[in-house]
Amino acid sequence: MNALTPLLPILQTLEPLGLPSSSLHGWYAYANQKQAARLARHLESELRDIHREFSQMVDHAYLSSDAFQANVVQAVRAAEMAESEDKLRFIARALAGCVLSFPPPALDKFQTMRIIEGMSDRELSVLAGLFDLLDPINPYADSISVNSTATVAGLTRQEFGAALLGLGQLGLLNRETLTDRDREWTETPAHSGSGFAWKLTALARQVAVLSRIGGEEL
Repeated sequence: MNALTPLLPILQTLEPLGLPSSSLHGWYAYANQKQAARLARHLESELRDIHREFSQMVDHAYLSSDAFQANVVQAVRAAEMAESEDKLRFIARALAGCVLSFPPPALDKFQTMRIIEGMSDRELSVLAGLFDLLDPINPYADSISVNSTATVAGLTRQEFGAALLGLGQLGLLNRETLTDRDREWTETPAHSGSGFAWKLTALARQVAVLSRIGGEEL
């Protein structure tokens, strides 16, 4: 059974924004259709926001390319492994973000969706929570000690640390050496500890931009 069936009527709403009317013919994906239907409900809401707020930013060339179809299939496959509505909503928001064009540096949408597919629900929760622990003005210049006592709501310090390791394996965090100056300016729980710290990567920025987390604006 075609897992894209629940999404096709919703995707058709993109035709006024540049999706060719015949392009959905023959689209097919093997995945859990029940999960795809849950994803479709969130995608409908996210695309409504695109029509209402971001229609001037639509990437028309992307909508008419094979890359868009590939990302839709990728999103459905990611939804198959989602354990929560939050993860499904995150996937839907990222897929809706793919419809838009962004200023340089170029955002690799396929790579970003592949990373999102690989994220667990816990890793997603920790990634979003990191933006509350880091400098709100420039979180990408800030870091969190690998031995800090900080965590996010609902997770133990051990669970939080394990998720940080997972985000590092996905390429969303780099383990870097803290300088003396780094440790001088703050002794908050997020920064105090050993001489090593986690820092968000350029790939984490791509995920944040596409899914609009961490205060990223389109």
